Amino acid sequence: MREASELRSIARDAIGGAILGTLCAVAAHVLGVQQLLRRPELTLYIPAAIVGGVLGVTRVRPLLWIAAGIIALLCILIAYTPLVSALARPLIRRDPIPQRVDAIAVLSSGITADGMMRSETLDRLLTGLVLTRRGLAPVLLVSRERRAYAGKTVSDSADLKNVIALTAPTPPIVLVDSIFTTRTEALRMKAIARKDGWTTVAVVTSPMHTRRACATFEAVGFKVVCVPAAIRESGLYPGSIAEDRFRAFRSWLYETFATDSYRRRGWIP
Repeated sequence: MREASELRSIARDAIGGAILGTLCAVAAHVLGVQQLLRRPELTLYIPAAIVGGVLGVTRVRPLLWIAAGIIALLCILIAYTPLVSALARPLIRRDPIPQRVDAIAVLSSGITADGMMRSETLDRLLTGLVLTRRGLAPVLLVSRERRAYAGKTVSDSADLKNVIALTAPTPPIVLVDSIFTTRTEALRMKAIARKDGWTTVAVVTSPMHTRRACATFEAVGFKVVCVPAAIRESGLYPGSIAEDRFRAFRSWLYETFATDSYRRRGWIP
């Protein structure tokens, strides 16, 4: 009888630990830990449940509650305070816009499995088109992405062209291929600019990406004017809702790690 009671207690602790571990993984996913792995198809729920179940039957079980408490507190601070705006400020670079530059560089932000631009890419492109209409530069450099999904290569080329075609008159566009990182964007665009004698570019990208992106372009030899794009639902304004603030926190977390990686590789100072 005693053994059966002990087994039930162990099973109860294991199940409780597994549930708590899974909830921690869900919250960590919401906070953006998942994207740091650069494996969007990889989910950590089952591994977290296994680890939680194992820890739940040991003496370190309180660590699960401590971790859950920290994550819960962080979620509350992000959702209901201007914490993200304060964290994001050092990552944002906004330069005075001159009368003229040689070209405008619009950076990409990923594509969907059906070959469409992601919303941030669209916002960046719209900002670049507005600057072109104002006469800031005679040409627009736009990153065109290609990715493999389920063994099939897709590109956002058609989507880019459809949006650009809505402007009248259509500005001169140079689509830049072989884009994988901000570093490759800078190198590919520098190769194109060298042929045409362009030295000064306005780099248009998401606000929290500006400091790293512009430093990367400067490191390959460009003179840069940094322009944060107008991003919808950025989460950086006082009236932002919780969902947008979580999205902003994910961007902040990614940019923080990416900036450190670029510095360690010597790609930015």
